[in-house]
Amino acid sequence: MSIDNMNIRCPAAILMLMVSACAFSQSKIKKLYNKADSILRVRYERVTYDTQYISRPDRRLTLRVRGNLSGNSIRYKNVRDDNDSHADISTSMRGTISLGASYMGIAAAYSINPGKLSGCNKDYEFNVSASSNRYIIDLSYQRSNTLSGDITTKGDTYHIEKNYLNMKMLSITGIYIFNRRRFSYPAAFSQSYFQKRSAGSWLAGLSFMGGTIKTGDEAPEGSHDLFLRVRSVGIGGGYGYNLVCHKWLFHLSLMPTIICYNYNKITMDGESVHEYTHFPDLIVNSRAAIIYNISSRYFLGTNLVVNSSLFGNFNHYTAQTKWRARAVFGFRL
Repeated sequence: MSIDNMNIRCPAAILMLMVSACAFSQSKIKKLYNKADSILRVRYERVTYDTQYISRPDRRLTLRVRGNLSGNSIRYKNVRDDNDSHADISTSMRGTISLGASYMGIAAAYSINPGKLSGCNKDYEFNVSASSNRYIIDLSYQRSNTLSGDITTKGDTYHIEKNYLNMKMLSITGIYIFNRRRFSYPAAFSQSYFQKRSAGSWLAGLSFMGGTIKTGDEAPEGSHDLFLRVRSVGIGGGYGYNLVCHKWLFHLSLMPTIICYNYNKITMDGESVHEYTHFPDLIVNSRAAIIYNISSRYFLGTNLVVNSSLFGNFNHYTAQTKWRARAVFGFRL
């Protein structure tokens, strides 16, 4: 019977239509959920590693509470006969608390910035990470107006207060892990695997850092006009190691990349200085972690990720350090 021939003024008929539509929708959603869950389960349970060194947790759902600290610092130096200039500025340390969950390797988290809620720190940071035993991809975007420090030019030193400069910075790191059968990066950073025995791996990677720092709208009248642009791409390799001591896991990795493309430009009161590639300009990705597996269900630990860049030489260089530290407690259901 078509809808046109039905008596839609009858409450019973309307109720039957609504019940049928809800039942159909629930059935369809359930089928989609079961299909997606089946795909995830096959992916999660696939064994592509040496089970004497790596294993999966028995429970598929993991809940985490993390405390996060992050910061960024920049140093600049230019020594010339007629004009020596240098700068040493950094953002305020940013602290957040995040609640996260992962289901069979797919994770999401929501962070709360107490400093932003109180109005004392409105910096913004966005982080995305995808990792497996084969690769790591990290993306971090930071927007800050809490840069402060000292800038010296033409013999005069100026103190930079917060809200004087606006910074936007993007960093992307991609790492390929060669010994994926015995070395697990997620065991140290996402706890989606267990590292059962100590193992290490050579790494190959690609790094990108780019962004701008410029005088903000809230800078006092008559202040110096500053604009810094950074764009760098590096290719390189390194080594990582997981040390297992009973219930403890210690991770340390270092991956320097040599910059193959670099364009930095700093402009102070209309006077510009370009920085091109000097061998060996570097972007260095460093990682460390300590995890204590209380049991197969509960764990706690801490980790640190640092991206450092160095452009130029002893008399003319720009150095930047972006770091993020985390403390984590989690349990599996």
